[in-house]
Amino acid sequence: MKQWKGYLAISAAALLWGVAATVAKFFFNKNYDPLILVQMRVTISFAVLFLFFLVTNRSLLKFKLKDIPLFLTAGILGVAGSNYFYYAAIKETNVSTSILVQYTAPIMVMVYVTVIQKEKLTMPKLSALILSVAGIFLAIGAYDPSVLRGTEYGIGLALLAAVSFSIFNISGKKLTQRYTVWTGLVYLFGAATLFWSFINTPGDVIRADYSIDDWKVFTTIALISILIPYSLYYYGLHHIQSSKAIITSTLEPVVAIVSEWLFLGGSMGLLQLVGAILVIGAILLLQRTSSDNEPIVVQE
Repeated sequence: MKQWKGYLAISAAALLWGVAATVAKFFFNKNYDPLILVQMRVTISFAVLFLFFLVTNRSLLKFKLKDIPLFLTAGILGVAGSNYFYYAAIKETNVSTSILVQYTAPIMVMVYVTVIQKEKLTMPKLSALILSVAGIFLAIGAYDPSVLRGTEYGIGLALLAAVSFSIFNISGKKLTQRYTVWTGLVYLFGAATLFWSFINTPGDVIRADYSIDDWKVFTTIALISILIPYSLYYYGLHHIQSSKAIITSTLEPVVAIVSEWLFLGGSMGLLQLVGAILVIGAILLLQRTSSDNEPIVVQE
């Protein structure tokens, strides 16, 4: 049963991230800078969680000093890095190109956990990886060269997003074995917030004199792209292996393409529909072949 909890939570997170990508593209068209959107959404999310547990359950804010490097790695290189590089890539290229490059991350994670962590590479897992990558390729219409566009700089940003997302999955998984969902999230967001406070200082934010409408935008982005989906994803990591989690997350580009088609005038043809079905099929394959005896430590 806990396996299903993990898959459902990560699928829900992917759905929200897919919608958030289209929302972000809309706001970029309104001349919002990717850096400020990324910074404010993680800062708001950290403030909400930290203040909530400070009032309701301070025991969840306890952590071991020896784990600070792990929190910094997962929070800065994982959360802050993947968020900024992905959104910057969307602005420099388009959603389709950014997604195709970023979702080489499942391959990176699979190679790492197989070679370094000696995790068993099963045929169902490999098949699901191939299905999901093929599905993304079709879903974004990558068979049509005109769909993929952007500068080398933009593609480089998307590749960095893939590396960062891989780091989050691997480092975040280690944290799930030591802390509850909420303790881990508070300090993942805290590490990312600390990093951004040096890049764009609190003084810079104050001097920008953002309007009430701007803060509404920041809060909306924080809820749908950080606070809720990361809570779901991190919860899912408590229940399934990082390699399976990141393959399940490939549902995100399917949602992003559909939402871009519905709201921003994107395209959606038969082959893209087939691609979406392949991604969903990959997730179902993982679920059907999951073992309840996998050595996964769960702290809720």
